[in-house]
Amino acid sequence: MSIIRLPHTKEMIQEAHEWSLALGSLNNSITKGAANKAARIAELALAKHLGVSKPSDDYNHDILFKQEKIEVKTKRRTVKPKPFYDVSVARTSDHQKPDRYAFLSLEFETSVGRGTRKKYLRLKNVWYCGDISHQDFWRKAELWEKGRVDKSNNFHTHVDMYNMRISDLENKLVHE
Repeated sequence: MSIIRLPHTKEMIQEAHEWSLALGSLNNSITKGAANKAARIAELALAKHLGVSKPSDDYNHDILFKQEKIEVKTKRRTVKPKPFYDVSVARTSDHQKPDRYAFLSLEFETSVGRGTRKKYLRLKNVWYCGDISHQDFWRKAELWEKGRVDKSNNFHTHVDMYNMRISDLENKLVHE
């Protein structure tokens, strides 16, 4: 398992910005829509890397690749993700039934603010952390209740979420 940098373009950033403005806040959004742009950048970068013309924008998955429904989960960070970092699926997203989850991290130069109001500035890199089947994720993930503190980075969970380590993911979708 290795963390892989995916290329991104200014056009992807602009498209994601316009898309996120039109979308607004989704039901059950942890950040009330503040992370929509980042999520879309991740979807666009992964779709391009996989040779998919565009994300699906389906309620239960983001990308259709080789007849497999892929749900992209994104974290914003100011550092490159490390294998011992966690990936997450919020309990409010457990209704989704994709074939696979793909976990990406966007690395920004800096951030300002705190909690769900934190803003990330100047995208540096898009990182593909790995993927896992829907079934395996729910079998292996651990529930972290709202308010739990991740001692590796002092992150306080905003909602109940299911977590697992990046090192426990697969790389079935993306290879170096």
